[in-house]
Amino acid sequence: YHKCHNALIAVIGRTYKTRKRHRRKYSTFFWFLCSLPHTNIKTTNERTTNNMNNNNNKMRVSSFKEDSKFSEEKNCELCDEVDYVDPSEMMRTTDETRRRNWIESQSKYAFEGLKVLGHRGSMYHELENTRRSFQVVSEMGCDGFELDVFALKCGTLVVFHGGGGDVSPGKLDGYCNVKGNIHEYTADEVRSKIRFNPDFHGFACPSEKIRNNNDAYIPTLEEILQDAKESGVTVKIELKGPGTEKGAVELVDKLDMVDQVVFSSFKHGRIAMVREMRPELNSDGTYKYKTGALFNSKVPDNFVEIALKAGATEVHFKYDTCTKERVERSHKAGLHTMVWFRGPIGMAQDLKSKYRGLGYEGKDMYRIVMATGVQAMCVNRPHILLDAAR
Repeated sequence: YHKCHNALIAVIGRTYKTRKRHRRKYSTFFWFLCSLPHTNIKTTNERTTNNMNNNNNKMRVSSFKEDSKFSEEKNCELCDEVDYVDPSEMMRTTDETRRRNWIESQSKYAFEGLKVLGHRGSMYHELENTRRSFQVVSEMGCDGFELDVFALKCGTLVVFHGGGGDVSPGKLDGYCNVKGNIHEYTADEVRSKIRFNPDFHGFACPSEKIRNNNDAYIPTLEEILQDAKESGVTVKIELKGPGTEKGAVELVDKLDMVDQVVFSSFKHGRIAMVREMRPELNSDGTYKYKTGALFNSKVPDNFVEIALKAGATEVHFKYDTCTKERVERSHKAGLHTMVWFRGPIGMAQDLKSKYRGLGYEGKDMYRIVMATGVQAMCVNRPHILLDAAR
């Protein structure tokens, strides 16, 4: 019994890499065998790993260090080899035991200095993209936050997201029950006429945080940066609207916050413009002004070349497109990495249609993404990520 049992595990371990189409079946069968009684799984793993090494079938993983150097490669255990899947597939599984085992086996690859950032602040505690929302992020001990910037008709830069997605962002319908787009208004009009809609289903905070709340208004970028300068947190400025590049850079210069800010955009021409305006280098040859190339669901094979061509210092992946392979490629090219999570509406859609087994954006989802070795995570529930990262 023991000889047959151990032999089956060894065969599955050897054939896993050669029969890629049946990996999920092999993985399931392997864990079934491991659950049978009276077998020394650890000894079997060691023996099988040695056999795989003799056949030059090694999986190697490197941990990226802050000085961009890599540690020596280490062989993975058999359980990592057999049960490794793309993170998005592990999010899809409804087998909670398998998911937890995978998270445990892959947790060693999480970046030790993971940076925790609040997406639009702390949107489950306070209204998104408001001064108070960002202040809460700083108070809870996060490393920073991400915000969205638009240029108003008068040239003032404000922090706002709005509807319309990435195709036509800044729409006021629903968000504020006002027609039009945010960039069609002046600063005076925004402050005096536009109010957030407390019944909008896209807001994650309690509705009382919006009703009769003097803090629930659209702030200027300068207001938010002044607060961030005092707290010392990192600010990821997404250049959401057109014509935001020059004003944002000049404002950061004015407040002497270059070391605290990263400029990002899905429209890579905008971060290329930032690089054109500010090509200065540090003494170590890295760019003084940091920029991030945002990628959506479809990440092109040449994403590294695209980011470097735009003069980016970072790549920002959508949470379910971030893989070890993409993270390692980025780090080898000298690019820092971050993942971003969709807003409440988008995450609800993903969890309902693709990741039903997870239930909600929480620890399991965060730990799956952390296992890719990504350096920073911009999430909707930073308080949960802080706990998961401990």
